[in-house]
Amino acid sequence: MRVDQSKRVNVLSGCSGELLRIDSNGNPLHEPVTPFPANISGGVVIGESWIGTWVDQELREARMAALSLDGKWEDGGSRQHLREVSDAEVLMPASSTWSRRLDAEPMALTRVTKGAVFATLNRGVYMINEFAEELWRAPYPEWLGRQKFQYSDTLVSCTECADGISLWSRSGAVTLLDAEDGSFISSHVVPLTGPLAGVKYSEVGGSFLMLENGDVGLLDNLHSIPQLVKTPGPVFDTRFSDGGWHWTGWRHDGFGDAWKSQIVQRRDVGIALLGDSVITNDGRLDLFRAQSL
Repeated sequence: MRVDQSKRVNVLSGCSGELLRIDSNGNPLHEPVTPFPANISGGVVIGESWIGTWVDQELREARMAALSLDGKWEDGGSRQHLREVSDAEVLMPASSTWSRRLDAEPMALTRVTKGAVFATLNRGVYMINEFAEELWRAPYPEWLGRQKFQYSDTLVSCTECADGISLWSRSGAVTLLDAEDGSFISSHVVPLTGPLAGVKYSEVGGSFLMLENGDVGLLDNLHSIPQLVKTPGPVFDTRFSDGGWHWTGWRHDGFGDAWKSQIVQRRDVGIALLGDSVITNDGRLDLFRAQSL
C-alpha cells in the first residue's frame, strides 16, 4: 500500500497492516510482521524510528506509534482481541518504543526538517519529534464557503517548502503555516479538475498534485495555475530529478514536466519509486519504464 523511505531502511506497508523492512536495493532485512490489527493510514521514517498511524474505521480506534528501525519487530494482537478487550488502551502496536491512542482520525502524516507534522480531523495540526514530544500545535484549517467536493475539509497532504508548511485539503484549498511555531501565514484555493489525493514538493520542480481522477497538476509556486497532465490512472508516487518529474501509478510509469511528458504502460500497479526501480502492489521490484526526454 505504501513505502516510507530513508537512506538506510525502507518500510513497506501491506493492505492488512503488515510491515516489512527492506534495504536500498529492495532486499528484505527481517520477516514481515503485523504489529496492530488495523490498516496503516500513514508512516514516516525519522532518525532511527519509523512512526506510523493505524485506523480501524468500524471499531473507531486509531493509534500512533514509533518502532525502532533496528532489532526484531513482533506481531501484535488480533482484531478479535481488539473487539473484545474492555480497555482498548491496553492493546497497542507491538514492538513500539512509544505509542498513543488517538481520539480522532490522524491525517497527512509527513516528515519535515525538525520532525513530523500530522493533523486530526477538526481537532488540530501538530508537529512532534521522533520521541513524541510536541513541538507546536495549530488550529485545524477552515475553508468556509470553499467546499467543491465531498469531504472537502479532509487534509490529504502536507509539504514543507521554503515558506513554511503547506496543508492541502481534498478540495485543493491550501493553508500555509510557519514551520517554527505553526502560526498562520496564508490560505487560498488552487483550482482543480477533481478531488486532490496527494502532493509532493521539490525546490526545483515545485509542487506535483495527484488527483483522484488520475490527472496530475504541476505548480511552479502556490499561487500559480496548475498545468494539467493527463494520465491513464491515479499516480501513487513521484520524485523530481533529471529536470522533470518521474512518477508511477495505476498501470503506468511517467516522466515529464508542464510542456511534455512520456507515459509507458505496465501490467501492474506502481506503488513507490525506489532508486531506478518501482515497487509494485504485489511486492515486486520492477524497472522504471519511462525514460528521460
